[in-house]
Amino acid sequence: MPNLEVSKKDLELLFGKKFSSREDLEESLEYVKGEIDSLEGDALKIDCKETNRPDLWSAEGIARDLKARMGNERGIKEYTVQRSKVDVFVSENLEKVRPLIACAVVKDVKITEDLLKQMIQLQEKVGENYGRKRKELGIGLYDFDIMKPPVYYKGFKDNEIEFIPLEWKVPMRPSEILAQHEKGKQYKHLLEGSHLFPIVIDSNKTVASMPPIINSQTTGKVTEKTRNLFIEVTGFKWETVETALEVICMCLADRGGKIFSCRTHFPAAKKPYPARTLYTPVFATEKMSFDKELVNKITGLGLKDKEIIDLLGRARYNASIKGSKLTVEYSTYRTDILQAVDIIEDLLISYGFNNIAPQKIEMNVLGSQLREAEYNDFVREGAVGIALQEVMTYNLSSKLVQGANMQMSSDNFVEIANPISTNYEILRKRLAPQLLDFFSKNKGQAFPQRIFEIGTCLTLDDKAEQGVRQSTNICVALTHSNVNFTEAKSFLTTLCKYLGAELIVKKKSFPFLGENSAEITVNGKKGFLGEIKPEVIEAFGLRKPVALFEFEL
Repeated sequence: MPNLEVSKKDLELLFGKKFSSREDLEESLEYVKGEIDSLEGDALKIDCKETNRPDLWSAEGIARDLKARMGNERGIKEYTVQRSKVDVFVSENLEKVRPLIACAVVKDVKITEDLLKQMIQLQEKVGENYGRKRKELGIGLYDFDIMKPPVYYKGFKDNEIEFIPLEWKVPMRPSEILAQHEKGKQYKHLLEGSHLFPIVIDSNKTVASMPPIINSQTTGKVTEKTRNLFIEVTGFKWETVETALEVICMCLADRGGKIFSCRTHFPAAKKPYPARTLYTPVFATEKMSFDKELVNKITGLGLKDKEIIDLLGRARYNASIKGSKLTVEYSTYRTDILQAVDIIEDLLISYGFNNIAPQKIEMNVLGSQLREAEYNDFVREGAVGIALQEVMTYNLSSKLVQGANMQMSSDNFVEIANPISTNYEILRKRLAPQLLDFFSKNKGQAFPQRIFEIGTCLTLDDKAEQGVRQSTNICVALTHSNVNFTEAKSFLTTLCKYLGAELIVKKKSFPFLGENSAEITVNGKKGFLGEIKPEVIEAFGLRKPVALFEFEL
């Protein structure tokens, strides 16, 4: 979660109002899911719990939100974007390296110490958190008056280019920067395996940066004398890159800067590129419509139409109601909005959770265990009864564990938007990979190891609500020097007899199983049984063979 450092006076200046007390400040920060870590004089440290809203990770962003939540502003804040004569040409030789760039120019910026601190902090927070440690995006700000358009974004070989990196005194080749410069050593893994280095360079052949590693000393040194800024964001996913550019531009415009778009020329009008030619920043909007009754159904507040529209306006939405349909327009940089409940949550934040009056429970009921949970416990007792040890692994996993290690790199998963770590980027589709990962962490323990897990798995399904199907699976995994298909099948047969379940075993191959493998059907539910392939064993770093089975309960 982003921890922000801001000047209290600067925040008040941007907000247009002074906070009367610490309590007043604390209550105001609740609107942005922020808490005061410390307040010493003018130095304010904020713990921002809003991990999917990079537009709030600065003093400017917080003030922008509070002006609507607590002030007179309503709806989407509109920014004037004038067209500049700056063209940016993208080379196709970066398609496999770092293909995308979005640029803008912001003029007449009054650079102050507070602005510099916020821009440096915002660059760092957006790049590290939203950009997954600069892997998905890198941001650069430059003194535009030193640059001469057009600007080129292209790949250079190591012996074709050299420049003075930021806070350095002598020109260096890209490989030297990665080996010697502090930032180069920190982020060199992002360019490993590539013989080309991405470079932003102007028509005078003045290098601006080598994204996402380091800016040049020539143009990348922004000071209080700087008045006009050139901004570039590079990465792999257009939605992420454009969002970061808009966030930076909004902050500078909130301090009086004037936004000018750049015209970017991409090599093609197909993926990964958004278009053949595009002016950025875009500041586009999207709309979502749903039954207005859903608002009161979820909140229980009994709000009238005017109240719904006002509360959404305070959350920076443009809302309208026609009949029973509520239509909400929002900025595309709000990548956290996936469905109606996300919008309703924002409405509740405007209303104030502390303003919701508690109500007595009108009906006393007795709770009881779900039938599905009772059955899972019954299965669990049976598994323990045949000398299996239960383990519990995380629902969140990685594409490496669930996909590549299992020889299923092309598999599709339910992914987490903007994951903080690649170790927890998807929701597991099968239990088997998690148990193999468990074995890899317990290689030093006594053998044989015979374990099982009963847990939730998620699969993409167009026919299911929200496009995702949830199932409860059981997986049994065995590992020791002589484990084989027959032993795993005997455990399966014994467990099915205990459950009174019909078992059908049919020969079938799976990408992660060896020759001794089969498709199993237990009470009509599909699964698999077999010995794990040596390649999969090696991928997980295991020392002994593994046999397992998994099916849906």
